[in-house]
Amino acid sequence: MSRKIEAMHARFGILPDKRCEDCSNLIKGYCGGTYVRKCTVYGATHSAASDWRKKYVACGLYNREWKGCRIIDVCKSENARARRMEKIVTMDGQIKLEDMYGSIQ
Repeated sequence: MSRKIEAMHARFGILPDKRCEDCSNLIKGYCGGTYVRKCTVYGATHSAASDWRKKYVACGLYNREWKGCRIIDVCKSENARARRMEKIVTMDGQIKLEDMYGSIQ
């Protein structure tokens, strides 16, 4: 299974009896001598990494309009935040803001 569609299922749910090929959010274009399909909700980029398969099991936004940001942008920002958090090193005895004020989220 692709991480792309897994991200869509995690955010919007899954419709096991529907396929992306019938969804209004799937667009088809011609690029580099071949047809490509992109999900407008996930993010239609010029990269093959955002190519979409018709056979994917549809997410909860099947044939529904989406006004939020592209999921590919959300995933990138979450991954970047996770990488930044991995670089944070604490020293023994260091006071954390969470210890003083509670979790900030």
